[in-house]
Amino acid sequence: MKKEKEMLKARKDDPKLENGRVSDFSSYGYFGRRKNSRLKKWYMLYIATTLTAIVAVLLLLVVGVSSNNTPLSEGVSVRHIADKIGSFFSGIDFFAKSDIRTDAGGGFIPLPDADKQNNGNGNNIGEGNDQEIPAGVDGEGLYYYDYSQVPEGFTPIIPMDLSLSSYGNTYINNSTGYSPDTKYLLNKELGADKGYVPLAQSSSPLVLIIHTHGTEAYSEDGAKYCDDSKEYARTSDARKSVVAVGEAISNILNQNGIPTVHCKILHDSVQYKDSYSRAEQTIKKYIEEYPSIRLVIDIHRDSVIKSSGEIVRPVTELAGEAAAQVMCVVGSDWAGDEHPAWEDDLSLALKLREELNNRCEGICRPVFLKGNTYNQELSEYSLLIEVGSSGNSLAEAQRSAKLIAEALTFLIPKI
Repeated sequence: MKKEKEMLKARKDDPKLENGRVSDFSSYGYFGRRKNSRLKKWYMLYIATTLTAIVAVLLLLVVGVSSNNTPLSEGVSVRHIADKIGSFFSGIDFFAKSDIRTDAGGGFIPLPDADKQNNGNGNNIGEGNDQEIPAGVDGEGLYYYDYSQVPEGFTPIIPMDLSLSSYGNTYINNSTGYSPDTKYLLNKELGADKGYVPLAQSSSPLVLIIHTHGTEAYSEDGAKYCDDSKEYARTSDARKSVVAVGEAISNILNQNGIPTVHCKILHDSVQYKDSYSRAEQTIKKYIEEYPSIRLVIDIHRDSVIKSSGEIVRPVTELAGEAAAQVMCVVGSDWAGDEHPAWEDDLSLALKLREELNNRCEGICRPVFLKGNTYNQELSEYSLLIEVGSSGNSLAEAQRSAKLIAEALTFLIPKI
């Protein structure tokens, strides 16, 4: 009792208490009691943990700026980091059934409407209801898939329609903070702002076709599954890779009076990481040798993998046969690199998608606008075209290549 009275007296004599109230909260709680030292330790631990987490995330983002083989040699700006954060959150569809990963895209985009993925028996193919397809039931249609035919431990290759045609020709997947007027860009005249005149036939090349990732290849014809989805469909044999697709496009363009040169260098054969840096040097050399080049086309094939690990085969029907769906990736200056004319490339890509889908409905997926430039700032016009995915066959990709070349023959004289 005596001890308690002494403590009470001490509190009354404390200069930090005025009329029984706390006047300085630096060492007292809101009820006039000294803060618990244990709580203070937990508070400090919380602050330290939070700061450590923030630093770790920033380090990961800085390292992540070099994803998709974009070199860090030019340094990392605040805008690079902001782009990474914005890309991550803007690319997530929290209401999507599933997500897919793309090579040049790198972000997450929603799978198309479930009603497009019908197996002919009223069951929709897509994550979450794959098992609704009864084993052993005969199906029909391009998008039918029988999971019972997949050996245990193997990865299914799922046919899907990724065209998102119902979204319209002006819809784009956008991982930047820009909001381009896609309706205006789709309808404007190519090159009108720069006073360009239609290209005349010339013996000098007007188009350069290259392959930043020349070892990208395809599945075997009719393949329904594979034994490894991580390092899948790559080859140094140009007859079986995207180089063969580029050759098909080049041949048709030349036959149609569009002088085209095709570079078959495998820029990713030595080291995948610096492919774009090596491709940049190649493009510069070609443009220096042939100043007449107005359009550079970088032919890739995509890698589309569901979050379940299954490989997606984006496909549609062309003249009664399966053809690989294609996608244009357009770079911009959002991540900090110089590319003031990126909207010209976006305009061309939107027009190419419209032209392709007019010739074959659903052949072309939405344009993907990215923050990095992918060397597209090096030429007056540039296209990065993903022809199919690792789940498609080379034959399906070459059918699409023919259509791409025919559409480009129509568009190139307008730039």
